Amino acid sequence: MPEVHLLDYGAGNVRRDKPVVHTVEKWSQMGVVATISYTKLRNALHALGCTIIDIKKPEDIEDAKLLIFPGVGAFGAAMKRLEEFKLTDALRSYVKARKPFLGVCLGMQLLFEGSTESPGVK
Repeated sequence: MPEVHLLDYGAGNVRRDKPVVHTVEKWSQMGVVATISYTKLRNALHALGCTIIDIKKPEDIEDAKLLIFPGVGAFGAAMKRLEEFKLTDALRSYVKARKPFLGVCLGMQLLFEGSTESPGVK
């Protein structure tokens, strides 16, 4: 079975059973709504025959052959959580090494140098 490492950094809803619905304020007038269910992500990976390994510490990232980085929430708060768990350097090294990576929503945004959502946070 293929192993998939799922980054669980305690922000967002990696283990939530109900879908998380976000309406971006400036887009709400256009009716844009994004629905993300991490239970569905986990179930889909299981259905594909994947073994899910939850990442909780930097060393787990170094061992990953395929990393999925889901995310829900605000850029600043999520970066703070990554830093608290000391995951930022390991995550940057993993991506710079061009290893297989999938960033979902905030998980992709957190790879940028910063965000207008949280000025000054890097």
